[in-house]
Amino acid sequence: MRWLVSLVIVAVLAIALAMAGRYDPGYVVLVYPPWRLEISFISFVLLIAALVVSGVLLLRLASLTLNLPRIVRELRARRAAGKRDENFVGGLRAFAECRHKDAEQALGSWQGEAGDARTGLARVLAARAAQDMRAPAQRERHVREAAEHGAELAAQLLEAEARLDAEDATGALAAIQSAREIAPHHTALLRLELKARQRTGQWDEVERLLDILARSNALEPVLATQLRRATYAENLKRRAQDDRALLEYWKKLPGEFKTDPQVAQAAARAFMERGGADTALDVIEAALGKSWDEDLVALYGQVAGTSPTRQIEQAEKWLHSQPRDARLLLTLAQLCSAQQLWGKAQSYLEASLALAPSTEAHVRMAELKTQSGLPTEACQHYQKALDLCRQA
Repeated sequence: MRWLVSLVIVAVLAIALAMAGRYDPGYVVLVYPPWRLEISFISFVLLIAALVVSGVLLLRLASLTLNLPRIVRELRARRAAGKRDENFVGGLRAFAECRHKDAEQALGSWQGEAGDARTGLARVLAARAAQDMRAPAQRERHVREAAEHGAELAAQLLEAEARLDAEDATGALAAIQSAREIAPHHTALLRLELKARQRTGQWDEVERLLDILARSNALEPVLATQLRRATYAENLKRRAQDDRALLEYWKKLPGEFKTDPQVAQAAARAFMERGGADTALDVIEAALGKSWDEDLVALYGQVAGTSPTRQIEQAEKWLHSQPRDARLLLTLAQLCSAQQLWGKAQSYLEASLALAPSTEAHVRMAELKTQSGLPTEACQHYQKALDLCRQA
């Protein structure tokens, strides 16, 4: 449609000029002695226009000729850039398709123009491909080159992940420290540091990182609860050598975790180690009052409190609500044996064995039979305990 409009305009102008030339009486005389030239005014205008157009065309041709080397250079640069882009895309495709060797070769040797941020990105991806290939030397080389080309944060993150995969938590922490200088509050970096601190046993730092990540909702609630449970338990174990530190830490713990079976068990053992048997009993009773846990029930029987009768009475109260719990019956037998209540101990052991035969129950029954002067029956129970061990 546009060419048709242009054609109509040109035709109208041609007709207008033809009519103007036919009816216009004007003329132009050019004199250069001894020559004289007389032409119509329209012809003179057309001649001037043709000269102007020719001059412009000549000037453009001269400019094009002078700029030809620059144009050729730009053309070559565009072709080279296009080739680089194709190679870069090919490397990305290989990385996305998990062709790690091809990706490492393509992206590891790819070089953009000076200041091109894609060079650093290419080296980071090459390093990840090398990591998947289990080629640490190539990975470290690509990481160094990535840092040199402006991708230091991504490079250090990758290095920290690789060190953690290689069980080198100390090396991972060194890489994390370098990355923290660039991005102190980077969420993925904090998660990596959390793993590294766990593996190096720095549980106070783990607790601090959990608080930071919790404030930013960077952890799944279930995972955060599991990590806190393990962290509190480990910190209680570490403070078992200092009465004051242990009590202060226990007081600071959130109430919902004080009755958690894993945390309560760690706390009870720590208090037992420091001679606080009664405190350990209080911890276990509070936890079992919240949720039933057989490991805590077993630990309850191992605590030598100042009032053994109170322990037996408490365990018998639990037996009303847990009448078929073999572990609880075994704990009661243990508590009664400690008080030389042999008859009650034997009845509880028999009830426990009737519900769920176990190696420990048979061993305790064998000890009880030996105490009662019945070696034959004791040997039978030892044999049954040995059979259960073999089956396990």
